[in-house]
Amino acid sequence: MSGEPLPWHEDLWRQLQQRQAAGRLPHALLLTGPAGLGKGVFARRLAQGLLCESPDAQGNACSHCRACHLFQAGSHPDYTVIRPEEEHKGIEHSSPKKKSSVIKIDQIRDFCVFLGYTSQYGGYKIVLLEPADRLHTNAANSLLKTLEEPPANSLLLLVTAQPARLPATVRSRCQVIRFKPPSPKVAVPWLASRLSGKLEPAALLNVASGAPLAALAYAGEERWHRRQELMGSYEQVIVGQIDPIQAAETWVQGDLAENLRWLISWHTDLIRLKMSPDSTHLNNPDLRPVLRDWMAQQSPLRLFERLDAAIHLHALCVLTQTNTQLLLEVFFSGSPANDESNIFVNKRIQG
Repeated sequence: MSGEPLPWHEDLWRQLQQRQAAGRLPHALLLTGPAGLGKGVFARRLAQGLLCESPDAQGNACSHCRACHLFQAGSHPDYTVIRPEEEHKGIEHSSPKKKSSVIKIDQIRDFCVFLGYTSQYGGYKIVLLEPADRLHTNAANSLLKTLEEPPANSLLLLVTAQPARLPATVRSRCQVIRFKPPSPKVAVPWLASRLSGKLEPAALLNVASGAPLAALAYAGEERWHRRQELMGSYEQVIVGQIDPIQAAETWVQGDLAENLRWLISWHTDLIRLKMSPDSTHLNNPDLRPVLRDWMAQQSPLRLFERLDAAIHLHALCVLTQTNTQLLLEVFFSGSPANDESNIFVNKRIQG
């Protein structure tokens, strides 16, 4: 989907193209908003359009010139992408080096050198940092000098769903572009045109908090099956059919960040149902019967405590290097079937 125009981007795209036409394109753009809105797609579309030899009147790349072919192949000499390090591979190593979860200072130094070179095509030099919130503190400090004194015809594109994790000094030196979930009028037809089977676009969008790309990803049979598996595991630990260790072993598999987003989503819906049993504003409307049963077993205070614990669990497991299996065991020890440990569990999760 790289570079594909998305209908909910068009207003932001027009605004940016007007600035480009007026010669007022900022040297650094911070693209923010919830996950699943295509911020990276927008950034790559912009980069390719600026590097293209024959863009159209709307600033879109032609996809046929040599520059576009190089861009699509990932080998354009005036464009580079900075991400957290990939896993180091090589048969000369007895054990592969663990991939870093952060963007390191050496990566920032390398791209600063890259920006210092003359453009091989006589246009922009463009760097995409994704996700920018993974910048190590030292890397962010190193980035500041480039943000303060950007080379001519350079463009930095910082993409993040968590801008608050970036230092204020970095954020203040970027022009912010905020992405918001599109209206159902825009999102539902787009999603419906890409779905097969009996899945309802509106229901998927509810599950994905209105983010179309996240909804499309959830539509995959494997992802949907995984959601049901996690729901079953959590239901079993709640009623005491399995112990917290078994539940944690299930939850730690696969995309942990996504697993924990499901958990937060369910607990948010539990509170909504507790406050208004007939609420139509659920993230998971298809799970209403199950959630109602869970909700009936717990007090409002308890539900808020568990949501708070789930949010802290997500932050600890996803944003820090920690023993995720142990943290999940601690969280699941606070299920209704293990009620006597609730206070202890919430304190442990919240640190």
